[in-house]
Amino acid sequence: MHTIANPQIQHTLNSLHREASGQGFTILKGLSKGIFRKLRPEDMKDAYIAITRDQGEFLFDLLVQNQCQHIVEFGTSFGISTLYLGAAAAVNNGRVITTELLPDKCQVARENFEEAGLSDIIELREGDAMETLQNVASGIDFLLMDGWNDLYLPLLKLLEPKLAPGALIYTDNAAFASARPFLDYIKSNPKKYQTERIKDSKGGSELSRFLG
Repeated sequence: MHTIANPQIQHTLNSLHREASGQGFTILKGLSKGIFRKLRPEDMKDAYIAITRDQGEFLFDLLVQNQCQHIVEFGTSFGISTLYLGAAAAVNNGRVITTELLPDKCQVARENFEEAGLSDIIELREGDAMETLQNVASGIDFLLMDGWNDLYLPLLKLLEPKLAPGALIYTDNAAFASARPFLDYIKSNPKKYQTERIKDSKGGSELSRFLG
């Protein structure tokens, strides 16, 4: 299994994972706002809602094994997942394009990328992903879906013409009801996609391959 050897990246990730592990109350506070109305992204403005270390290490190994270079992420938050992608891109001589709606999260994420020494590899686009990812170049070989689940399917349809044959798609929180239209679309197109559930805990995750 490939592991991150760069101590600067590891130090930043260790700090961020420690901060994220103490955020239980912050996450519950944000989620509570959705009791009487639909949740909004700004409800989680202070929450990491990050992938776990195990997920990050899996993604790093997956990207290095598959030599992914044109990497796109939906849902930067404070940048934990992006750092794993950036670490793999550094090994593969690739680049990461990621997007985040909330300006405050963008500012913190950029500071984290700078601290990890990955600012020159990661391009963070601030704003609505349906707009910020419109002009991404073709040849995407890895796509991480880890943002607002309602946008998973519209974003896939936006980016599908730009996916390279064999591109991998990792979907976090795949067990959530709001991710079902996205997964239904993938599963109903077996000539386009192969897919499997690879994790059931923490909202579940799905790994899919675009067949072209």
